[in-house]
Amino acid sequence: MSELNTGKGRRSRSFYVWVLVGLLLTAGLVYYALSSPSDTPTPMRGPRGMMGATKVPVQVATVKTGLIDQTVNAIATVKPLQTVAVRGEVDGVLERIHFKDGQRVKAGDLLAEIDPRTYQVQLDQARGQLAQSQAQLKGAQQELARHRVLFQQNSIARQALETKETAVQQLQAQIKSNQAEVARAQVQLDRTRITAPLDGRLGLRKLDQGNLVSAGNTDGIVVITQVDPIGVEFSLPQNQLSSLLEAMKQSESPLRVSLIDSKAQLLSDKGRLQALDNQIDINTGTLRVKAEFDNDNETLFANQFVNARVFLGQEQGLLIPSHAIQRGSVGTYVYTLDDEDKVHIQVVELGTATLESTLIKTGLKEGDRVVVEGTDRLREGSEVDVMQQDGQAKEKPAPTDAGAQAEQDTRSGEGRRPRPASE
Repeated sequence: MSELNTGKGRRSRSFYVWVLVGLLLTAGLVYYALSSPSDTPTPMRGPRGMMGATKVPVQVATVKTGLIDQTVNAIATVKPLQTVAVRGEVDGVLERIHFKDGQRVKAGDLLAEIDPRTYQVQLDQARGQLAQSQAQLKGAQQELARHRVLFQQNSIARQALETKETAVQQLQAQIKSNQAEVARAQVQLDRTRITAPLDGRLGLRKLDQGNLVSAGNTDGIVVITQVDPIGVEFSLPQNQLSSLLEAMKQSESPLRVSLIDSKAQLLSDKGRLQALDNQIDINTGTLRVKAEFDNDNETLFANQFVNARVFLGQEQGLLIPSHAIQRGSVGTYVYTLDDEDKVHIQVVELGTATLESTLIKTGLKEGDRVVVEGTDRLREGSEVDVMQQDGQAKEKPAPTDAGAQAEQDTRSGEGRRPRPASE
């Protein structure tokens, strides 16, 4: 047992010896690194060196008084004012097609023809019946004239004369019926020529030449939609109706409406507010609104989703760029600059806002400077370097003589290696 304990003690002393050696080597390396000359230039300690390392480059804008558009915004759907499924009103074989897919047409343009032979035969038959009745009426009228002469001579009884008069009246009624039948057959024949019911653009053809057309087919041959002008429908919350109705009363012309796509690009600003629905949807608490747009360049398509903006008027107040607004735990705020170009968090109350500008109700005054770019690196009290103000590059002041001399001395000292004491 004593030999075993002796072996363990020797191993413990050897371990501590190696640990002590390692610590001594580490201390020597650290001392050598700190005392040896360095080739890396030391950071500038002059005025520009210290401040340049801490300042954050930003762009600022000045709070100004101006006018901003009062608007209400909503997601809208483009709806054609008229959409018609063009279909045959009579049965028959589709004999000819006179349009191309997607073609722009005008009302009355010939689109297709159905085989007219059956309806031409019916028209000829009705005309024959009319001609026969007219001939019979002519003979009956001549016979009635002779009977009137005989009656005046007391050669025939009154009953015979009345019988001839009744026969003439029956034939006159028969002619009216035949004329109506001719008109009906003519309408049926005309319906074999399918024309455009309105100005618009055709969709894709649904039936090809040679197919049997039925008057009961609801799909039709093609769909035509009116594209200019075109409608837009959207819903507005009921809490915005009061301002909308007030603006409609004060305006002598329909309120202006513009459309913006999903990329915030203007699609059209030629819209006019046309009508409001007569009741609020109880499920959503919104009211349907309809506007009309000129669409001569056809940038708007049926069932397209867009963002609608209704202009109610203008409001005057303090304006800042909308992208200067920040949101956090304190609410809505901006970064303002003091005279020393240090930033401070300023809570603000927002008013009317557009994509470009926002009206500030409280928190700022005219002439204040707010940060619009570079806000992600800012903190309360951060020093900044103003690169642009109100969209224009800010000129840097020329360095003073003392500052220039200090900078020159600092640069001349860069890159020098200290000489060893032995030299």
